[in-house]
Amino acid sequence: MYQAYIQRSRGEFGCAKPSYIKLQTSWISDRTLCYLASGKPVVVQHTGPSSFLPNGEGTFRFSTLQEAADALDAVNTDYRRHSEAARQIAETHFDSKQVVARILSYALR
Repeated sequence: MYQAYIQRSRGEFGCAKPSYIKLQTSWISDRTLCYLASGKPVVVQHTGPSSFLPNGEGTFRFSTLQEAADALDAVNTDYRRHSEAARQIAETHFDSKQVVARILSYALR
């Protein structure tokens, strides 16, 4: 049911817990990853700098109400492009085979 809920959704809009914002950990939720994997754009609260998580294509990270509104407008203006970008982000950065391989390579050094 959860998978069907996400796949029927247009995308995710989410706010982070205050501690994630204060600590600037670049935290991303498993729910957000489910949306990305389903090819759904996400508009989520900025939780810190990220060296790989893009902003402005498939994933939008906001700090102000205006940034959130602008991100929602951008998604609605070109939904297909942002949906494709969302799926690409999931495949490029969060594919389990790639992530596990990286973890094992670091752990076995």
